[in-house]
Amino acid sequence: MTDITDEICKDDTLIFEDMEIDPNELELSQHQEDGGSQQLLHGQELAKSPQSQDEQKSERIPFVGMEFHDEEEAYRFYLDYAKSRGFGIRRGHMYRLSHSQLITCRHFVCDKEGSKCMKDKRQQEKIVHRRKDTRTNCQSRMVVSKMKSGLWTIKTFGDAHNHDLLTSPSKVMKMRSHHHISDICKSLMEALHKSRVGPSQMSRILNETLSDTGCAQITREDCSNHLRAVRSNNIGQECMAIVKYFKEKKLNDDFFFFDMELDEFGQTRSVFWADGRCRIAYSEFGDVVFDTTYQTNRFCFPFAPFVGVNHHKQSILFGCALIADEKEESFLWVFETWMKCMLGKHPQTIITDQDLAMGKAIAKVFPNSGHRLCSWHIGRNSMKYLVDLKSKEGFLGDYNSWLHRSASIEAFESKWGELKATYNIDDKHWLSKMYEIRHKWVFLYWQNIFTAGMTSTQRSESINSFFDGFVNSQTPLDEFVMQYDKALCARRNDEENEDFKTLNSMPNFHTGHPIERHAGEVYTRAVFNIFQAELRESDSMLAERIRDGTDHAKYKICNHIVIFRRDDLEDGEPIATCSCKKFETEGVLCCHILKIFKKKEVAKIPKNYILRRWSMVARNRSNVMMVDISNNAFTPLMKWNAQNMCFRIAQSISSLEMYEKIMPKLNDIFKIVGEFSFPATSGGDDVCGSHISILDPKRVKSKGRPKVNTRIKSGIDIQLSLQKKRTCSRCGRKGHYMSTCTFSLS
Repeated sequence: MTDITDEICKDDTLIFEDMEIDPNELELSQHQEDGGSQQLLHGQELAKSPQSQDEQKSERIPFVGMEFHDEEEAYRFYLDYAKSRGFGIRRGHMYRLSHSQLITCRHFVCDKEGSKCMKDKRQQEKIVHRRKDTRTNCQSRMVVSKMKSGLWTIKTFGDAHNHDLLTSPSKVMKMRSHHHISDICKSLMEALHKSRVGPSQMSRILNETLSDTGCAQITREDCSNHLRAVRSNNIGQECMAIVKYFKEKKLNDDFFFFDMELDEFGQTRSVFWADGRCRIAYSEFGDVVFDTTYQTNRFCFPFAPFVGVNHHKQSILFGCALIADEKEESFLWVFETWMKCMLGKHPQTIITDQDLAMGKAIAKVFPNSGHRLCSWHIGRNSMKYLVDLKSKEGFLGDYNSWLHRSASIEAFESKWGELKATYNIDDKHWLSKMYEIRHKWVFLYWQNIFTAGMTSTQRSESINSFFDGFVNSQTPLDEFVMQYDKALCARRNDEENEDFKTLNSMPNFHTGHPIERHAGEVYTRAVFNIFQAELRESDSMLAERIRDGTDHAKYKICNHIVIFRRDDLEDGEPIATCSCKKFETEGVLCCHILKIFKKKEVAKIPKNYILRRWSMVARNRSNVMMVDISNNAFTPLMKWNAQNMCFRIAQSISSLEMYEKIMPKLNDIFKIVGEFSFPATSGGDDVCGSHISILDPKRVKSKGRPKVNTRIKSGIDIQLSLQKKRTCSRCGRKGHYMSTCTFSLS
């Protein structure tokens, strides 16, 4: 270059103060970073204000020789000046000392300096949507250099622009250099994001809230960019943030429990946690548990919540896990950890989707629990795999008769042979495979097992909506855990509202029968409404007495058989059973039994038919202290502290002498440890102390499914998989926008 300024800056032994340079003789070369050609701005075009330096200082106008404490102060000064004039700036060319990389010269240029490079490698065999060009080769700039005194001084200042300057302050604030988002705005963005507020609504809230503070208008892009930056800064720290969050929870909740499984490299494989209220709720409502998996985080970790039903027929959480994959080993770790958390209490019934690996793990961990498949998932699968059979005339009628109207297990199995022969159903068909596991989903095999109504489609949809609005497929792990707590808090508020309404109001009675009034006293509002509907339906039924025995009477009501008798041991307490099995499966008397109770003038619900879990008495269980919970809950924390101590010891050994002193003491400690017998631990507990830093997991690839898919996506999975595809408004095709469309209108 011929530019004397550049030559001086390149010399690592010279500082600008050592030379006396006439600014009118300088030529500045344009920085070639933007691909523009070199153009010279002569000294006579540089602004040399006729005003005195004192006047320029007072008016905040740059002038040659003005001094600053550092480069940043010079930048802020020029930024304020540019804002007042109506143009934007950016940092341009700089020079360093070769031996120390110390910056000795910096160019601050107009944001329209240079020109766009037209050589775009992305355009090779591709259609690239280019941004609009905003450069005009403007030569306005301020050059500052560092003196031996450590101060920075303006060596060159040019204020000649080849473009119009903005006069509207609101438009100036939109320039990149002037569009500053305050820390207050950023904090509010993050708080709103945690409450699941989207960028568009977030920008409106911020602009309304900060309208009187003089801040720049916040756009949707500003919110998206800041949140993206926050996520980028958090990469690699998510699992450590989870542990920190769990420890803070433990300080406020003595019953809080969590455990983590790590691989041999210290990366997270699985996480399980449950707070004290979840554990107490399980002791009361843990007779039936619904467990399935969803993909609701950015690592594609399957999310496995343990869900039950409370006394208001609402979905409640018994804990949840994020697991490494959907393999049998992962499910075994989750179920064993869950049992450790719940003090070994097995559920009476566990309901899942059609995951084969989960089924194998359940058979090993819960050998005495009933395992049933969810009817919602089976119904969804039947819509997919019975398409070929539904097209055959008469199949739907025969199928429904076989599945829903078989009087006994023997009749069900007999009708299957007829159905299979009539419609040529081979052994490889989906329906044949489902028949092989009929004991897990057909009602006849479960008609005497209590399920609390959790096999219904409505219950599954309720579980799907449990986390609706709180998590999505891009949620980071640490944010997922916090959003889980918010979802949990929201559902518990719903439970408390129902408690209040039940205690603070009286139900409306429609029949005037004393048994209805008794039901209103013992049941919660939701369960009473179900009972009342059954009672009102019984009014329209006719009971036909078909046989009298020595100690019982048999009635036929709407194709169902009710057997009624009185218990001699319980002061004549009425006992009734119905072939519909509603009470056995849901715990609420059916309309058929209620018809006979009214006929027999039964004024109160017999105590054998009032389940504690459907009454307000169940809520008082939360006051019961759970023995040994605190001991189990401390286990993962103590293991964590032990690992931390081992790590600190290893880091402190810096010499052979110290090593020889410490090792005998450690051997004595391990001798003491050997005197105790500890239960087998999960793989994550075997990680050596040097891996105390828990690493984020790798992105999980879901396991492959068999050719005949036996598991259907849940409502959450379906919604997350429906991604909007881009569509061109010109040609109507998908995969591109109008700006990159090659379709010719001609």
